Amino acid sequence: MSQLSHALNSAAVPASDRLPAWSWLWLPLVVAVILLVLGHAAPDFYAVWIGSESRGILELSHVLLPLAGLVVALRTVTLPVLRGQPWLYAWIGFAALACLYIAGEEASWGQHYFGWVTPESWQALNDQGETNLHNTSSWLDQKPRSLLELGVIVGGIIVPIVALWRPKIRQTWFGVVLPPLICLPVAVLAEFARMTERLLKALTDGAYLFNRASEVQELYFFYFILLYLIVLRRRLKQA
Repeated sequence: MSQLSHALNSAAVPASDRLPAWSWLWLPLVVAVILLVLGHAAPDFYAVWIGSESRGILELSHVLLPLAGLVVALRTVTLPVLRGQPWLYAWIGFAALACLYIAGEEASWGQHYFGWVTPESWQALNDQGETNLHNTSSWLDQKPRSLLELGVIVGGIIVPIVALWRPKIRQTWFGVVLPPLICLPVAVLAEFARMTERLLKALTDGAYLFNRASEVQELYFFYFILLYLIVLRRRLKQA
């Protein structure tokens, strides 16, 4: 932790890449501890209020965090510095569409909150009978999720660590879109939650560290995206 703080306080790290430690380190850690403890100490409470598909805090966070990311992305595309930079417009536009898709799909485009009945024709296509796309095909669910996980591993873990030893990679033309060092803890927590589940599933019969670890991983995925977009906007504003 001290080495990470020292790296962030280094003169090589621009002010745009620095956020309060509570936002990128302590809050994610505290949330992880709370989820871990409640998942074991109060599994019934966890099942109803934390992990429930209809009213759980995790599911709600899967909607609110991408919506916050969407707002940040839409505000970013209005910055004057993007004029004449079509590739940046495309990148931020893609991020905005991804946030919209994630939030909409996680809420089944409002069905989880307004409770409308899924048409019979769509129920035949959707394996959970919901008005969303990701339950109709792996190309709209598992494969995009795998790409997101790969992006978090490469962009959130490998790139920040490599940049500590080779800071010049942040000075290249694409350096502005590289994830900042502050995304590292959230990326590690996302992978830690899922990897422990996979490991325990392979070695034991029903043991777990995080209750519904895949949902915990998604929480950190979406928080990673939000942190990234906040820093990207700060970088462009200070450019």
